Amino acid sequence: MNLKMSLTCRALVSCSSLAIIAALALSAPAHAADTADDVGAPSIYIDPENPDFGTKVDALVVTATPLAAAAPLNASVEATEPQSIITRSTIDQFIPTTSDYTQIVNLAPSMSGSSSNGPGLGEAKSTLRGFQDGEYNITYDGIPWGDANGPTHHSTSFFPSSTIGAVVVDRGPGNAGDLGQASFGGSVNLFSPEVSDEAGGSQSFTAGSWNTRMSVTKLNTGDIAGIRGAHVMFNFQELTTDGALTYQAARANNVLVRGVFPINTDWSLTVLGTWNYTHINTPDKGGATLTQVAAFGKDFALSNDPANPTYYKYNLVIKHTYFNYARLFGHLTPNTTLENTVYSYYYKNDTESALDVTLSPADILAKTGLKVTPVSGGPSITNGHIPGYTKLNVYQIYGDVLRLEQKVSFGTLRGGVWWERSNTGPRARYDYDASANRAPDYRQAALTGVSSDLEYLQFSSWNQYQPFVDFQWQVTPELTITPGVKYVDFDLRVDADVNQKSRLPFHGGRNFSKTLYYLTGNYKVDTNWSVYAQYATGFLVPDISITQFKNPNLDDVEPQESVNYQLGTVYHGQRFSFDADIYHIDFKNKQQNRVNTTTGETEIFNLGGATYQGVEGQVSYMFRDHLFGFANGSVNRAETQGLTTLGIASGKQIANAPTATAAYGLLYRNNDWSISLSDKRTGRQWAVEGEVAAYEIPAYDQTDLSVVRKFGRYRIEGAVYNLFDTQPVTSITPGKTVPYDQYRFQTARNFQVSLKANF
Repeated sequence: MNLKMSLTCRALVSCSSLAIIAALALSAPAHAADTADDVGAPSIYIDPENPDFGTKVDALVVTATPLAAAAPLNASVEATEPQSIITRSTIDQFIPTTSDYTQIVNLAPSMSGSSSNGPGLGEAKSTLRGFQDGEYNITYDGIPWGDANGPTHHSTSFFPSSTIGAVVVDRGPGNAGDLGQASFGGSVNLFSPEVSDEAGGSQSFTAGSWNTRMSVTKLNTGDIAGIRGAHVMFNFQELTTDGALTYQAARANNVLVRGVFPINTDWSLTVLGTWNYTHINTPDKGGATLTQVAAFGKDFALSNDPANPTYYKYNLVIKHTYFNYARLFGHLTPNTTLENTVYSYYYKNDTESALDVTLSPADILAKTGLKVTPVSGGPSITNGHIPGYTKLNVYQIYGDVLRLEQKVSFGTLRGGVWWERSNTGPRARYDYDASANRAPDYRQAALTGVSSDLEYLQFSSWNQYQPFVDFQWQVTPELTITPGVKYVDFDLRVDADVNQKSRLPFHGGRNFSKTLYYLTGNYKVDTNWSVYAQYATGFLVPDISITQFKNPNLDDVEPQESVNYQLGTVYHGQRFSFDADIYHIDFKNKQQNRVNTTTGETEIFNLGGATYQGVEGQVSYMFRDHLFGFANGSVNRAETQGLTTLGIASGKQIANAPTATAAYGLLYRNNDWSISLSDKRTGRQWAVEGEVAAYEIPAYDQTDLSVVRKFGRYRIEGAVYNLFDTQPVTSITPGKTVPYDQYRFQTARNFQVSLKANF
């Protein structure tokens, strides 16, 4: 049976939103209290008037083959750019229960990244086609989110796995209505769990390696008759672990509430609030030197020795966050819809860290390694003591997304505006003597009116708006062409008496603006086979680091710009599904990170031009009833165009950009059992620019095995991750000199057992 879709949009939605609706439809019936395990239903219908998924439709009927329902990844035949749809059932089968989104997206081609402290047990960063975190967007229910000093992300700070109902990885800029600051790298789109209109819920417990314990409680009120059938979902998650790395223990709590409130037959309101707390012993700049690895092993991070900067009590990070929104959707006329989303999110990071955790045993014994060499004019901490610092970062971001849609006889006109403001501050760092009960350490250079224990005290803000419009032109029943345009206006301001790095006053900013153009097309060869093409321009505003020089000249700063070209195809058959694409991206003013070997700080430099190009594909096959195979992969070339002033030759792979990825495996599933065996391979990469041999990171694999047994409303899962216990290098952070380079390794073989009861 072919995959058949009938889609008629009633909201301003992006290609990503259309894809996620398909994903959710494939994963489970819409009106079950907790149906993450109930896949494979032959026909699924989503209520046309239920705005539960943040995207509203007149009718979405999916007749799914067993292959489409079971395949770990899918792409929509409506797609206009490469994408990977990852359903909740896939997350439950293949991903550790404790994970965050970085492990989930690793299933997709061109994605890579891992946490050295265990899945979801420590911060991790993902790479998309060689684009680093901050060079592509991450959204939650269609709302872009990220840090206020640049659009980077903290994987454990907002949305643990239990708060994610599905994920769509869009490998491209999308259409004009796809929002975010990094509008060229692509988008990782996270979606909240379903709110059921039936009362019920579930309780799950997970135990695993490193004394890891986690519980998740989910409750659905069902339709509440007294308030027009409103229904609310509550999700509570609690986690504790000793961590895969030594003395890197963590605990975290998350609460999520989501409710759908019908107003009348034409209008409804969806509200969501999530609150997160994390507490982890970890250095501010983690990783082990080769000397530390030789002495203590690949899992070394912290110690129990107060005479050592790696003492776990000297290294602590506590974070509090929230993320809230209210979304109003309704019909202005039978053919006109309005959607307005008001949102706000908050982040607070309290860090205590030793200044340098890379010291060797010889450094510690000689005590000379603990002596701080300050900038000229600054005093030094007492020899043999442990220099440290406290770091504070607080920000609040709030905004509004307005979308309008008008249907006409030959297509759909979509338009709207995204407005957002950030308030950051204080961002501050103070020096202290960690071994003297955090007494102030006046080791900075003396400045008039500035205490010598203050490294920086900074406030900043931005105010941005992005109006957008596109027209989905139905040229023929088979051919859809969508031109679009978006205007980006971003005003960045920094207000600092003691600015970061320079320690000089800076009060100013700059406005950045750009008009972006989009053109996509989708042609249906058949109801289950399409080809698509995309042209798009991209733009990324520089972050606040452009102000952190002694004499910053913001007028000379050039934003990153790109031109994207992509071509692909999607096919869904009864026993075989396939999608593939090729892409080519040209960059101007490509910004990269490097470590200043004098200060040890990470800084940004302009690499000049760069070219990203590659081939990607996904395939699934049903060998027989209940037995499925899948594979996906990519060849990714991210090349410098040459920057002779830094000695970087043309044609070299950009730092931390894998040259290829692959994933493959088998899945057996019937009514009682689900057994999966999968492998993810991350290709060769280099930790610094120029393909320096000493910083090559060879390709590495991780193989996972998961067995699920269901007994009615009960579910038990046992899983082994990194089955073959390989521990290759996954990243290298250069230090001031080679002996102080910091290495991270793949997490050793680990286990998880989960029990779940639905009610």
